[in-house]
Amino acid sequence: EARDGGARWLAMRLEPGAVAAAWQLPALAPRVLRLDPALPLGHERDLELLANTLSPDKHRGYALQWFGLAAAAAAITLLLWFRKRP
Repeated sequence: EARDGGARWLAMRLEPGAVAAAWQLPALAPRVLRLDPALPLGHERDLELLANTLSPDKHRGYALQWFGLAAAAAAITLLLWFRKRP
């Protein structure tokens, strides 16, 4: 939770035009200002919030698994599509 007791938000890769339109602003700067936590207006940042916990081997394993599932689904679809109908 935030220091003031409110909820914390993590916003990544925002489109400045979409945010400006949602907040009814004429424009939004296309850059980010990160304050130093030591400054009076600074805030805590937990950069390990979305830590990468999977090893490269697991990433490859999941990729192989999903490509295999896609290939099996495509093969079944083709078999059902081209089978002889009575």
